[in-house]
Amino acid sequence: MQKTQKIGASKGSRRLCLWNLELNNIGLSSGTPVEVKKTRKGLQLVPCGESRRRVSRVLNHGKELPVIDLKETKSLSLACLGEIGDKVLVSYSSSGVTLQPSK
Repeated sequence: MQKTQKIGASKGSRRLCLWNLELNNIGLSSGTPVEVKKTRKGLQLVPCGESRRRVSRVLNHGKELPVIDLKETKSLSLACLGEIGDKVLVSYSSSGVTLQPSK
């Protein structure tokens, strides 16, 4: 499944927030440790055994939704995806989530 998402801003830095039931369907439920890998075309989010970064959760109309909130920091650059306001192609598959600049 593919969707487009806009790069937002948080204190002047890039931010991308993914929250939907599709994350549950591919095995990224709340509490799952996630590793962010840089690829040639963008970023890939994959479940892993141990990581400081985990899938969070939010209650939306009484339903729990998994959330992956990516904020640009010194250790995580989102520059490969574009600038604030640009669109990103988000692909959900059994191997994880792939983020690429939208053309």
